[in-house]
Amino acid sequence: MLITGFSGIGKTALVNEIHKPIARGTRSQNIRQSAYFVKGKFDQFQRNIPFSAIVQAFRDLVEQLLRESNQQIERWKTKILEAVGENGQVIIDVIPEVKLLIGKQPPVVELEPIAAQNRLNWVFQNFIRVFPSVSHP
Repeated sequence: MLITGFSGIGKTALVNEIHKPIARGTRSQNIRQSAYFVKGKFDQFQRNIPFSAIVQAFRDLVEQLLRESNQQIERWKTKILEAVGENGQVIIDVIPEVKLLIGKQPPVVELEPIAAQNRLNWVFQNFIRVFPSVSHP
């Protein structure tokens, strides 16, 4: 979901309010968290960083995944590595925390700028597709 609007109208407050019952619900029922709630914010001081809010959200997601059991972390590692193939370093270059999940990756082949952008787009799309499923949208 993307929430937009002028600064100061309460977008962050809204997101934080939505997060509270989700977080409270999974804790109070004493069940393992079955949902991941991530957020990223486009900051006026990070305007020169492309996709900064999306990167921030995925950093948050990786931090949540790292709090899972070792068995679950291994599952995520396998899924991510299957999705990105030999291009794991491309994701690590954008979201350094991913290295904690998938380990050190071999360097990627240097490409011309347009080809490198296409590779980033392809790898990032595959990375994103790892997380949603029919049973866990």
